[in-house]
Amino acid sequence: MPAATDASAGALFLHPYATISVKYHVPIELELHSANYGKWSTFFKAMCGKFGLLHHINGSVPPSRTDPAWEQVDCCVRTWLYGSVSQDVLDFTMAEDQTARELWVAISNKFQVNQAPRAIFLSKDFHSMTQGDLSVMEFGKKMKLAADALREVGHPVAEPTLLLNLLRGIHPKFSNTKDITLDEALNQFALKELRLANEAKVLSSSALVASSTGCGSSCRSSSTASQQQQP
Repeated sequence: MPAATDASAGALFLHPYATISVKYHVPIELELHSANYGKWSTFFKAMCGKFGLLHHINGSVPPSRTDPAWEQVDCCVRTWLYGSVSQDVLDFTMAEDQTARELWVAISNKFQVNQAPRAIFLSKDFHSMTQGDLSVMEFGKKMKLAADALREVGHPVAEPTLLLNLLRGIHPKFSNTKDITLDEALNQFALKELRLANEAKVLSSSALVASSTGCGSSCRSSSTASQQQQP
């Protein structure tokens, strides 16, 4: 075999970063009409920090596009971005010959524009939530996600406000809880929910037993009347 030239050796070199799966480190996909930007960006920054590549997205080090080694690593980071956001996000943020930093900024700007109008709609949804047919924990999760969405647009929800909103929207049968935290309220509500479900199951089983044996109130009335007619 002839010895490989420097050019061919460089063409065949696969950078270790190119073999890393972004899905393993960023387990959620950033979507255009969702409230997961904060969570997604936290995952992605942690991934870049883990490999010492934060400077490729935070701009702390100037780009060095004339350096093939820098360019190769930047392509890897850019590919991670491509693989962790939806196509709708890329339609608005992807451009030709971008650096990873430029793509990161474009994505960030897309999710941080028009925050005031979004906050109005999100706040309305948050304050009009009711439990409905949801379980206690499902309702708590829905409210927490709504609070996360408000935090994304610069309107964080304080713990007392979360609790008051939970008490306002919870089913009336749970609403006798006061002076506790959100987590404590959810735990108490969940326990009461289980107890009520168990009581309903016991009543249903008792009714089924009575029906199968034929001994309801009518049976008892007939038996009493029969005994009274005997000499």
